[in-house]
This record gives sequence, C-alpha cells and structure tokens, in this order.
Amino acid sequence: MTAVLAVLACVSVWPAPREPVRWTPDALYYEARVLEIRGSGHEEAMTRTFRGPLSAELRARDPQKTGNPAWVRYNEPFYHRRVAVPLVGAALYPLTGSRSLLYVSLAGFVAAVLATFWLLLLRFRMEVAAGVAAATAFLPPLVNHSSFPLTDSWGLALEIAAFITAALTLERGRRWLVPWVAVIALLSLVRDSTWIPLAAVAWCAFRYRSRRSISLLASGVVAALPAVVLFRSPVRDLLALLVNQSQVPSDTSWTFIATHYPRAVLELVRANVGFLRRGEWYTALYFASGLAALLLLGRRDPGHKVWRSLLTAGAVAGVGYVLAAPVFSAFRLELVFVPFAAYGLALIAEEAAVRVAARAKGTGGLDLRLLARIRR
Repeated sequence: MTAVLAVLACVSVWPAPREPVRWTPDALYYEARVLEIRGSGHEEAMTRTFRGPLSAELRARDPQKTGNPAWVRYNEPFYHRRVAVPLVGAALYPLTGSRSLLYVSLAGFVAAVLATFWLLLLRFRMEVAAGVAAATAFLPPLVNHSSFPLTDSWGLALEIAAFITAALTLERGRRWLVPWVAVIALLSLVRDSTWIPLAAVAWCAFRYRSRRSISLLASGVVAALPAVVLFRSPVRDLLALLVNQSQVPSDTSWTFIATHYPRAVLELVRANVGFLRRGEWYTALYFASGLAALLLLGRRDPGHKVWRSLLTAGAVAGVGYVLAAPVFSAFRLELVFVPFAAYGLALIAEEAAVRVAARAKGTGGLDLRLLARIRR
C-alpha cells in the first residue's frame, strides 16, 4: 500500500522531462543559496539568479519585486535560515543542474503523502488511512506548490513527522524522543513552522503535566534553538513587509505594523475566500470538513485523547501561524493544516463505515465502533 501511494504521488506531480522549471521569487533565493554552497560568491550567486536568464521571464512579469534590486535585498535575510533543502539541492546539482531544487521539492511531496498515511495508520484502519492519504495526494495547493523549487513540501512532511513522533512519545515512551529531536532540528532549517508542533506539545505539557510531555517540550525547544541562534531573522522587518502588501515599507516600527495589521488580515481573508470561490471546491471541502470533524467528532473519541489534544492544539497554532504572516499565498501557508484536516477526514470515514456496518447488521453503532477499536 505504501508503494502504491508513492507511485500515485509521483504521477500526480512529476513534470515532463523537458518542461521548464517554473521559478518564483522564493525559489530564486533558494537557488542562489545552492550556488553559494557550491562555491560561488554571494554577489555572483545573486546576480546569476536575480539578474541572469534564469529569472528573465519572471522579472518581466514582476518588475516591482523580482525586477527591483531594493526589494530583492530587503527580502534576502528572511531565507538565510532555510538552508537544509538548498544543501540537498547542491548535492544533486552535478546530476540535475538547475532542476535539482525542483526534484527535491517533488520528493518532499511524496514524503508528505507517505507521512500523512503513516500518521493516520497509527490510529485508523488501513483502508481509511490509505483513502485519506490518496485524497491528500490530489489536494490542489499541495500538488501545485510542490511543482515549484520550494521548501513547502518538505516543511509539511517534517511537520507531520513531528506530530507522529510527539504522539508516539506520549503514548509509547521516551525512546521516540530521539527521532522527535531530529525532526524538529531539521524542520527548523527548512521552514518557519517549527513552532506549530512545539506549541501543540506545550499545550499537552500544560494539560497532562507528565514527565513525557515535559521532556518532549524541553527537548523540542533545545532542538529548535540552534537554528534561531545561528540564523537570526529580522521578524519586525518581515512583518512590516507583509502588512504593506509585500512591498518594501518606508517604516518598520511596531506602530506601523499594528496600524496596518488589521487591514492585512481582512485582505487575507477576502483573498482566500475569493480563491476558494474561483473553483477550488476540492480544497475548500478538504480543509473545511476535515477541520470541522477534528473539532466535533474528536470529542467523541475518548480512547485517543492524546491524539485529540495534540492535533487540536496544532490546528489552533496553525491559525496563529497563518495570521502571523497575513499575505495571500494561494493556500501555500495554509498547507500546515493538512495533518489536522486529514485526521478529521479519517474520523468522518470511520464514522461513516461504522454506520454503514451498523445498518447492514442491524446492530447499534456504538457496539460496532467499540469492536472496530478493539480490532485496531
């Protein structure tokens, strides 16, 4: 089943061999880092990516950002911490050239689908886990953004792996702390979503006050600290940029951010609603029904309170993550909700299966649900 899902994931995103790489401003920063790792000087790497033929078409379409040297310089520090994917891209560069980051991103897509399957398989039956993982493989924002040379697919895969190792630590023992620490350390060098699983674990530590939960939180914080210390990111400058419609702001004060933030959030909500209305029904159904089921059906799942607490807290932290960067991303940032929505969809599938079986056998749904859990 795992091999089938991997093949399905590859088929849904793998580009034609001669199809040109589609570059975005974010992807160009990662490509510049690849060139630096391979020995190019900083200025040479930035010139080759942002002033060379690689970005010519993008500069023509986007003169205010990619074609604006001031905008390029202002945004550059925000990508310094995300070094893990460029390191892999640099290793592959002798074989795949400028397509190396694209292949890493596509591999991350496969990893994210398989991680979703693993997450669900720990709690649900094979059929349910495989069905929801297959549905995730066709989620339009995940497919689309994984088709660019970006870090989002690996960020999602590692986020899911963080929740898996956290849940296993809480349920099965401290031996899972080692992979938890490794995943958090790696995620901190891939995306800025590290604090989502950390916030979820912090809630569990507060709620349960057990040695496992406290050890999980403490080790996760320690694992995330080196990236924060070694690669400091100007958070205030980033927020000022985001609330200023991604244009270089003339003022980066907290007063400027506070006065512009409400409008930026409102515009984000409007843009997301408009995005969904323009035909993204699959995306809307996946996230809306999955998250709603996590909140509603999860309460009727007392046998798995650790999962419920961890994933619900993660979903709340995900809201904070998206609102902390109030800019429309065509649901690229909202991909952090995938593990929570997938779990909710699995709850729906399980509930539906129980009711169908109950009607077929003429018995009560509760008894069959308990029987299904015993079989798990």
